Amino acid sequence: MRHWKFSTQAAVVYTVIIAIPLFILIIGGSEYLSNSLIESLALEAQRTVRDQRTYMETMIDQMERLESVIGSDYTLLHFFLFSSPEDTGTIVENLLYHTKALERILFAQPMIYKVHLFIENPIVPERWPLVFREDRIKNKNFPRWIFNYENHIISDVALQIEPAVYLTSELQLNKRHVGILQIGVRMEEFAPFAYNHPTMRGTMEQGTRLDALPEGRTVVMAGSNFFVQPNMLEEGLLNYLQKEYPKETAGYFRYRFRANEYLVAFARIPRLDLALIHYRSMKTIVASLTLIRLGASMILLASILLMFGFIHMATQRLFSRLFVIMNGLRAIRDGNLQVSLSVEGHDEVAEMATIFTAMVAQINTLLEETKQEHELVAQTQIRAMQNQINAHFLYNALESIKMQAEVYDQADVVQSLTLLGRLMRYALRLRDARVPFQQEIDYIQDYIQFLNIRNDYRITLLVAPLGPYQNLEIPKLLIQPIVENAVKHGIEPRGEDATISITVTEKTPYIWIEVQDTGIGMSPERLTAVRLALEKGQALQDASGGVGLQNIQERLWFFFGRSYCLEIESAMGVGTVVRIPLPASGSKEHIERIE
Repeated sequence: MRHWKFSTQAAVVYTVIIAIPLFILIIGGSEYLSNSLIESLALEAQRTVRDQRTYMETMIDQMERLESVIGSDYTLLHFFLFSSPEDTGTIVENLLYHTKALERILFAQPMIYKVHLFIENPIVPERWPLVFREDRIKNKNFPRWIFNYENHIISDVALQIEPAVYLTSELQLNKRHVGILQIGVRMEEFAPFAYNHPTMRGTMEQGTRLDALPEGRTVVMAGSNFFVQPNMLEEGLLNYLQKEYPKETAGYFRYRFRANEYLVAFARIPRLDLALIHYRSMKTIVASLTLIRLGASMILLASILLMFGFIHMATQRLFSRLFVIMNGLRAIRDGNLQVSLSVEGHDEVAEMATIFTAMVAQINTLLEETKQEHELVAQTQIRAMQNQINAHFLYNALESIKMQAEVYDQADVVQSLTLLGRLMRYALRLRDARVPFQQEIDYIQDYIQFLNIRNDYRITLLVAPLGPYQNLEIPKLLIQPIVENAVKHGIEPRGEDATISITVTEKTPYIWIEVQDTGIGMSPERLTAVRLALEKGQALQDASGGVGLQNIQERLWFFFGRSYCLEIESAMGVGTVVRIPLPASGSKEHIERIE
């Protein structure tokens, strides 16, 4: 990824940032949909088995109500218990009456398949198929509820040829045994959902696919006995139910059998020890869930690709202007400094291009200035070498003249030559780029003293106490040219005694060196012209070609910056004041640039 373009990296990062929540949303949504589908199917299965349990409980209630009706019929029970041989004339009549009443009740209960009354009193005749003698029952220890029972009262007459569920109870009157009551309902009517599928009647046919029942199937068990012969799956379901859910009356679970998964809902009828298990194959559901997940994955992949494409196009368009700036940087790297960028817009990229163009222009300006400085330095070095050669010759010549003056006892000449030697030695010593303020003042004092020997008028130099600025290092020959200008252009034209004063004051962020003379001064026009020339950086030299104010101004700009400008005040007949600014702090660091 490090070798990819920045726009591609940005597109990938933005795509990942968007894709992560999208992935969570789509995958989470598909999982939620899958879970909701399974939960919905589970609720449907539970509702199915609950409705089936309600149906069976309704059948049980009907059978028990019929049991209660018959068991509470006092007239009927009294007839069965107290009929005697003396009542032969009325027994048949009463029997027909009561059996017709029972038949009317059964007619109102179409779900009741059979009702048998086994009467102990031998006087009561049999009335098939309702009333029988009790001695027809060989085994009288019937459980209260019996399922899948085929009742053959006598060997030659089949009273019951279909399996049924029977409710068996004892008939009593005043705690005296009357007989036995049996109420039967066909198994297929008691639990029709256990028999209503064509492949589920009796034992499941060999080769029947268990996953071919999308609507599901319900099996019913009484204890551990199935109403219908179970298959291996149903036996496994029963074992799992008894092991994992022995006490629960209802619920659902998922069961795996032979690589297939089934959704199972169950319900119990505790009073009869019945259990209903409804199961359906999840193969179709799993296939649907697989399609859902596959579709979600395809949507996610397509969304990511589309997002990457759109984001990549947007980033390419966004970064195209940055590429313009990058190409400009490459051009500068290759040495082309004439680059000029033009980027549309008013945003940060456009601002960057503008700054870049300004920076290139500034670099070109600095390079031009550096070139000029190098040329100036080269010329200065050549002149310095020439001056150094001439200086040695001049020193030797001055020493020879001084010795001759001493021989002839010319004290004034000796003093003049001594001052001139010191002045030239200070001015021509090239190793010192900066000097203490006091040393510059000493040089100016020698210069004024030398001038006083030559002139017939006197120049007085007044220097205010330097105090803490005595050792302040300043550029060499920074003040002397101003004093020289004051003498040549202000004092010499008048030809009278004059005064030059030097003071130092500090006004943050500057230290001001003020040089004031009492010369002829300048007219307002001349003062304006001088100030304008200094501001524009125009050449300004005195008549003799010496270093003038412009030289001082250029040195200040070069060493300290464009904010350091000379200040000049002057008035005709009064004199001139020149103020030199120096940095109040960090002066040493600034002056070190001279080296």
